[in-house]
Amino acid sequence: MQQAKLIRQPRPVYPPLAKQARISGVVHLNAVIAKDGTIQDLKVISGHPLLIQSAMDAVRQWVYAPTLLNGEPVEVVTQIDVNFTLSQ
Repeated sequence: MQQAKLIRQPRPVYPPLAKQARISGVVHLNAVIAKDGTIQDLKVISGHPLLIQSAMDAVRQWVYAPTLLNGEPVEVVTQIDVNFTLSQ
């Protein structure tokens, strides 16, 4: 089985309120990557409430090269971590 490869990955928008409050961290998401490489189902595992929506909005737009198993595209369940870091 080949590793899922990202071909489109828009960055999340840092929520202004989170930036103002100096909140950073990681949002952990559980995703189902469909046979065509699009994000099918997305669920929050953990993360700061002010960062979750922005992370989910960005990841929903991500597109992967289809994952192949024995030459056939398959659905994949994966964990995606979105990092929010404040620049100094």
